[in-house]
Amino acid sequence: MSTPDFYRNVRAYDIAFGDRDFHAECDFLNWCLLAHGDCHGEPSFLELACGPARHAREFARRGWHSIGLDMSADMLEYAARGAEQEQVKLETRCADMCNFTLPEPVCLVANMMESLTHLLTNDQVVAHLRAVARNLRAGGVYVIEMAHPAGIWRESLPNRWSASAEDMQVDIVFGLREDPYDWITQQWTVTTQLTIREPGQPERFVEERNNHRWYQPQELAALIALSGAFSQVWWYGDMLVPPPALDNSESSNRMIVVLRR
Repeated sequence: MSTPDFYRNVRAYDIAFGDRDFHAECDFLNWCLLAHGDCHGEPSFLELACGPARHAREFARRGWHSIGLDMSADMLEYAARGAEQEQVKLETRCADMCNFTLPEPVCLVANMMESLTHLLTNDQVVAHLRAVARNLRAGGVYVIEMAHPAGIWRESLPNRWSASAEDMQVDIVFGLREDPYDWITQQWTVTTQLTIREPGQPERFVEERNNHRWYQPQELAALIALSGAFSQVWWYGDMLVPPPALDNSESSNRMIVVLRR
């Protein structure tokens, strides 16, 4: 897998996807470990496809041994600068989340913001799950955040929003209704657009098309079973403490999968 140019605009990406309560989300991730894990020793966390590593940096603030893993060297450099500015210790690793090895296994792993959709085939997902398990301590927990199955179809497109910081405004498009979907491979060619405005600079426009695959619960459950890498699985509908079940109710607005090694 290669790194799309979309993710090389690291500051704009951080602004575009940074309107989240990372502190509360890390509270939820820690709850998953306490509720479903049985992992002893130094608290340690790995954020996969970490981008700016906001979750990893939050755990570092809490005194955890914290690691951010991504295929983008630009993202990792940006994350490391952010950690340095925040005066927290963050370890970064440039690697493929389907095939990586840490010096020591960790007790908690997270894959946030639908990053699993970058894995396009069943074989990639199974290899990924086995790689995660190899790098988890016994009793450790892996948490995956995905879109709710009811919210991924093209009727909800285009997905547009804006975000800004003191020195930059970013308009984002993630997915157009006319983006093609291959019903055989279940791959969606998703258009991503960034319009970036900075004081004293000409407006920049970045557009790319990259394939994604959104997984339904039943096929993801089958792939988890096929991997043979985890002993138990829990399904939730949001990152709250305690979380709602994954179902068709209004309280369930995303798909959270919690796996125990």
